[in-house]
Amino acid sequence: MIELFQSILTIDLLGAVGIGLLGGLMHGYTGWGGAMVMMPLMSVLYGPVYALAIILMGGIMVSVQLFPWAIRRVDWREMTPMFIAIAVSIPGGTYLLFLLDPTLVIRIIGFLIIGAALVQLIGWSYAGPRGVVPATVAGVMCGTINGFAGLGGPPLVLYVLSKPDPPDQQKANILIAVAIVCIGAFVAVAVGGGVTGPVAARGLIVAPAQMAGAWLGASLFSILPGDFFRKFSLIMLITLGCMVAIF
Repeated sequence: MIELFQSILTIDLLGAVGIGLLGGLMHGYTGWGGAMVMMPLMSVLYGPVYALAIILMGGIMVSVQLFPWAIRRVDWREMTPMFIAIAVSIPGGTYLLFLLDPTLVIRIIGFLIIGAALVQLIGWSYAGPRGVVPATVAGVMCGTINGFAGLGGPPLVLYVLSKPDPPDQQKANILIAVAIVCIGAFVAVAVGGGVTGPVAARGLIVAPAQMAGAWLGASLFSILPGDFFRKFSLIMLITLGCMVAIF
């Protein structure tokens, strides 16, 4: 065990810890986006499969950290169809992750993120029915993209933010969905062989940085105005979309 940790204590791990802190900050403040911050950068260090496994380990711990706050505020009637769709669709996306080269697809997703966020930022919002079918469609998109590239936040965020709920309920809905994503995708990656000893060791080291960032982000959410939360989420979608597109 000691030899395992000694073998991974390299300069790239220091960078991974910094990436984890930034991703945790995003996760804690907006309820989503941690993987979107981390995945393009972490993939440079460890490749997409191992990067996703490392990110998900910390994501699960952050979700546990934020779960008590979210569980009291989530709109179960609205979100249950989406939660189920996310859980069911994750394995298909993860299968593609192991089967295909994700680089081109990640770039395409980046451009889609930019377009979707710009539409929201200029004032457009989904005005159609909000029943089982649209929630399921958004959930399938979220689960599949997350299982494949860890970048499935936009369909979830755009759907949730299009309903004028209080910001704390919007964030709670997103947090529970992200928790389902983290657990489901980690299981799928592990079954596929993506969680090796060195990967797990790196994940255990990066996770505390993610949790510290999440604590800081959650503290900022309680201080900054609710409208700022919505605008910040959309601006971050555009910024992160650019990062993904040029990665």
